[in-house]
Amino acid sequence: MSDHAQPLRRPLVTWALFAINAMVYLAQVFTGVNWLEPSTASMLAWGGNLAAYSLTDQPWRLLTSMFLHVGLVHLALNMYMLLAFGSLVERRFGHVRTLLAYLLAGLVGSLVSALWHVDPLRQVIGAGASGALMGLCGAYLADWMVARWHNDPHEQLSTSGPLVQTIGINLLIGAVMPGIDNASHVGGLIGGFIVGGAFAMIPPGFGRLKSAVAVTLISALTLGAIYAKLNGEPSEKLLLIKQLRADERAEQDAMDAAKRAQAALAKEIADDRRRGPRTVSREQAAGATIALAGPASSLYLMPDNTRIAVADEEERSLRLVDLAARAAGPAIGGQPALAGLRGCSLRGRCTHQDANAVALTQDGRSAYVASLVANGVGVVDLQTGRVTASFKTGKSPRAIVLAKSGERAYVLNDGDDTVVAIDLATRKIIGKPVVIGKNQPDNHHPTGMWLAADDKELWVMDESASRLVVLDAATLAEVGEVVVTSGYMNGAHVDPQRGKVWLVGVDAIDLIDLKSKKIEKTARYCGGVLGGPIAVNHDGKLMAIAEPEGWVRIVNLGTAATVAAYPFEGKPVGLRFAPDGKQLYFVANSPAHLTVFDTAVTVALDQVVNKDAFELLCSPLR
Repeated sequence: MSDHAQPLRRPLVTWALFAINAMVYLAQVFTGVNWLEPSTASMLAWGGNLAAYSLTDQPWRLLTSMFLHVGLVHLALNMYMLLAFGSLVERRFGHVRTLLAYLLAGLVGSLVSALWHVDPLRQVIGAGASGALMGLCGAYLADWMVARWHNDPHEQLSTSGPLVQTIGINLLIGAVMPGIDNASHVGGLIGGFIVGGAFAMIPPGFGRLKSAVAVTLISALTLGAIYAKLNGEPSEKLLLIKQLRADERAEQDAMDAAKRAQAALAKEIADDRRRGPRTVSREQAAGATIALAGPASSLYLMPDNTRIAVADEEERSLRLVDLAARAAGPAIGGQPALAGLRGCSLRGRCTHQDANAVALTQDGRSAYVASLVANGVGVVDLQTGRVTASFKTGKSPRAIVLAKSGERAYVLNDGDDTVVAIDLATRKIIGKPVVIGKNQPDNHHPTGMWLAADDKELWVMDESASRLVVLDAATLAEVGEVVVTSGYMNGAHVDPQRGKVWLVGVDAIDLIDLKSKKIEKTARYCGGVLGGPIAVNHDGKLMAIAEPEGWVRIVNLGTAATVAAYPFEGKPVGLRFAPDGKQLYFVANSPAHLTVFDTAVTVALDQVVNKDAFELLCSPLR
C-alpha cells in the first residue's frame, strides 16, 4: 500500500532507469560493441551474468547485467515496458520503494538465472532489464492483492492493462524464442512479488521514520537471503564450476602477473639504456689494442690490477702485460714444442701440452702455470720473471687452482682425466689421482675447476657427462654433482663471495647456487647455439661474452637486455672485467692481441649483427 499523502507528479525513478539503460547501451556501441548483435565476449566484458563468474568471485555481475542489453531491439522492448508500466508502479509505490523493488527483484532474477544455468557444459550469459521489470510487475501484483485484502483503494486491473502486457510478453518471448533467459523473468517476478508484498504490509499510519526502518529492514533481509544463497552449500555442479573458475582465475592471475612483470622489465630496460654507456663510432668503441708475441690460451688479472698475465701457447711461456704502459713483457719460461704426440700438429703445436692455465698466489708474487713443463706445472717468480721450480702432476694438465692457505694446489690433467692434490711444500701428489669423466684431449673441450665452501669443496667440470662434479677437497671423494642444462659447457664464472656460479653452455646459461648445489635459474640464447669466453662483473649484474660474429656484447643479467657492444677481430680467448667495471679486458688470437674496452661507451646497438636475434638471452637471469 502507498504511504504517500499526495500523488507523485513525475515518475523520476522510471525516467532515471530509462536513461541509465540507454546510456549503458550507447557506451557499448561507442566502444565498438555491435549495435544489433553484440558478441558473447563483449557482453561478458561489460558485466553479463555468467554462472561461472557470478556465483564465484564476481557476484557484482548480478547487478551490472540488469543494465546491459543484447542489441537495440532487446533494449527497445524492455524500455517500452519500463515506460509503459514504470510510472504506474512509481505512482503507487513512490520513488524509493520503486527503485528498491526494481533493484532487489532484478538481483533475485539474476541469481535464479545463474543457478538455473549452473551446468558447466551449458553456460548462458544473461543480460537485460526484463528480470527487474518482471519484479515491478510482481511487486505491483502483490500490492494490489494486499490492497484488496484490506479494502484499500487501488487502480482497477484488466487483462489488457500494462501489468498483464508486461508479464505476458516477457513470459511468451522467453518460452518461444531461443536464447531468452526465462529463468530471470520467473525469478524477478517471484522476487518482486515477495518484496512488493512486504512493502505493502507496512501500515499506512506507521509514520515516516518507522516506515523507513521497515523498508530498510525488508531490503536488508532480501540482500541477506541473496548473500546466504551465494555462500551456502554448493551443489555438485556448482562445486565443479567453482573449481573450474579457480583454475581459470589462477591462470589469469599468472598471465596478469606476467604482463606486469613484462611491463616492469620494459621500463627497467629503457631506464637502464637511458643511463647506460654513451654511443660512439665503431672505431672509438673498438678499444685500445696491445699486440702479443704469440697465440694466447688464457687471461688472468694480477692482484695489483695493473697487469694482465697471458699464457703463450706457441712459446709455452707466461707473459705479463703492463696495462699502464700498454706493452707486453718478455716471455717467462719457454720450452721446445712437444712434437710427435697424439693431437699435435706437424708444426709442433700441441694445444693440450702448451701453457694454458695460471693460478696466482694471494700476494701476487708467484704464478703456477699448467703445462709450462711437460706433463707438469711450472712455478714462476713474477718479481724476477724466472721459472724457479716445476713438478709433475699427470698427463697434459689444463686447469689449476690454489687453496687460500697456500698449502695445496689442485690440478686437472686432461690427458688421463684425473684430478690430483699437490702439497706445495713438498710439491708432491697427495694420495691417489681421482678419475673424472672420459674426456679426449684432442677435442679441446673446456676445462674448469674452483674451490668453494671455504676451500672444503672442489668443483670440477666433467664435459663427458654434462655435469659439475663436487669433490671433498681433503680426500677428493665425490660428494655431489650438478647436471647442467646445456650439454656442452663453454666456461664458467665463479663468485665465491656470493656463492654463485654462472655456467655457460653453447645454448644456455645456468645460475648455480654453490651451497644447495642446485640450478637456480636457466636462460637460453635466443639465437640458438653460441660459444665464446665470458666474464661477469663484480656485482653479478653484467655479463660479457665474445660472440663468434665479432662482437663482445655486455648483457644485463637482470633484464636479459644488451647494454653495450664492441667490435673485435680474431679468435676470442678470454674476457675479464676490471674490479671497478670501468674496463673490459679481452684476449684474442689470429692475430694475438689484448684489447681494453671502455665500458662507458658502446656502438649503436642496432649495428650489432644478426638483428633478428638481437637479444642474446631470452629471459633474465636474476
